[in-house]
Amino acid sequence: RENVLKNLDDKAFDKPICEALLNQKFFNGIGNYLRAEILYRSKIPPFEKARTVLEALKDQEQARRKKNPSLTLSKKLKLMRENPDLLELCHTVPMEVIAAEKKLFDPDHADNYAAFKNWLQCYLVPGMSSLRDRNGRTIWFQGEPGPMAPK
Repeated sequence: RENVLKNLDDKAFDKPICEALLNQKFFNGIGNYLRAEILYRSKIPPFEKARTVLEALKDQEQARRKKNPSLTLSKKLKLMRENPDLLELCHTVPMEVIAAEKKLFDPDHADNYAAFKNWLQCYLVPGMSSLRDRNGRTIWFQGEPGPMAPK
């Protein structure tokens, strides 16, 4: 979180958020299906400018601190769990996969693919929209793609 928010002037954040999420310098471990799930859950259009999205998070965080400077760590954590932002989802969504790894990926588990498909909320889900980003990777989403969508 700190690495991303303190480096918002990096050129990596001039790209759409769906492309920035694949930058392993800032979002290590996030791949194609995870970025779709993270953006879907956070209700962020995939082709919104990354810096715009992330600066808004920084502003929200600063406003939260000013509003509630006396919040205890446990109350802060509870608020984050109840209303996760994009950066929190970059942690919690992969952790869901790790926690469910046996069930989702164990080749001896007969219905592992079905469990994985049931876990997905956006990626490869019928009714979702998809576009190819500038790297040729397909991003799945719902709603408007955002202002930086390829033509």
